[in-house]
Amino acid sequence: MRADRWVFGGVLATVAALAVGGVAAAVGDQAGTAMLWAILGTGAAGVALAARASSLAVVIACLLAALEVRDTAPYGTWAVAGGLLFLFALRRPLFDAVAAGVLIAASALSSTYVPWWASGGEGAFGFVALVVAAVGVGQWVQAQRRYVVAEVGRRRQEAESRRQEVARHVAEERLRIARELHDSVAHHLAVVSVHTNVARANLTRSPQVAERALGDVQAATQSVMEELGVVLGVLRASESDPVPPTPVDAAMIDDLLRSFEGIGLRVRADGLDHLLALAPLALTAAQRLLQEALTNAQRYGDGAAAVVVDAPVNGYVTLSVRNAWVPGETTSAGSGLGLVGMEERVHLLGGTFHAGPDTDGFLVSAQLPATAPRTLKETRA
Repeated sequence: MRADRWVFGGVLATVAALAVGGVAAAVGDQAGTAMLWAILGTGAAGVALAARASSLAVVIACLLAALEVRDTAPYGTWAVAGGLLFLFALRRPLFDAVAAGVLIAASALSSTYVPWWASGGEGAFGFVALVVAAVGVGQWVQAQRRYVVAEVGRRRQEAESRRQEVARHVAEERLRIARELHDSVAHHLAVVSVHTNVARANLTRSPQVAERALGDVQAATQSVMEELGVVLGVLRASESDPVPPTPVDAAMIDDLLRSFEGIGLRVRADGLDHLLALAPLALTAAQRLLQEALTNAQRYGDGAAAVVVDAPVNGYVTLSVRNAWVPGETTSAGSGLGLVGMEERVHLLGGTFHAGPDTDGFLVSAQLPATAPRTLKETRA
């Protein structure tokens, strides 16, 4: 009860009113009268019932109101009736509180105006005012509590929504960084691996070839360091906005294809000019998709891959990469995250993605959103 300051205050005030009535019953004009002590005892029982919001407290309050109007000798019982009603209205619905108030007011008025019951007492309208005040204050406190509970719930929900939003952004950024790391590092490490083997095989037989291979290893390592620097910059950035990706152009696509040819992958490309019809973000995704698909072709294929880019149709450019693939013959086991990353990139742009074996080998195909077509010469100029 002490946890609820309004209930505690109401009980304390009602007990004080009973104490005043007890003193009046002990030293007043009608001291020692059994009826007075019965009234005070009934009021004390009403306090215990009202603290639990029992309906019996309303019955006791009605009795006290009627007796107080008929005979005001036990001073303080009027306040006891009001306290009982307040405690009842504090924790009951509006209808119950108003009904209890009407009953108590009717009891007080009947003691004044009902012919066979009235005794000519006064103060009935004072009881009516007390009833209105007790019901009004009790319901106002309830309304304030409901508002506080609703406000706390709303703020808690907002905090949870913000937490989930932050977690979602963090997860999306982690996925983006994971895709960037996988797509860039996997390719460059494949280049490093191939050229390292070339350099080892030609250290004594052909130092010039070994030196050229080591130069390619150094260039690939430098590329890895640069791309890792970009990723680390994203991780260390204090701004919430993601760092925009590096723009991709035709020269980067050509360099990418030459880098694969430099490690022994024969790439046949058709329709690369159509890539320039892609939106900037879609062109970046296409470059990463080419990089990952050709890396897989170099690892798992027979040393050849075909790249086909179809002209834009209905606002989409279709990019396909096919290579030979024989199940069970590869000695290099991948994580499978590359295909997942490609699919995520394409779906984020609103395109479609497919990867899997077909009758001619292993096919990676994606539809990416396009803008107004441009020619290769216009871009390079």
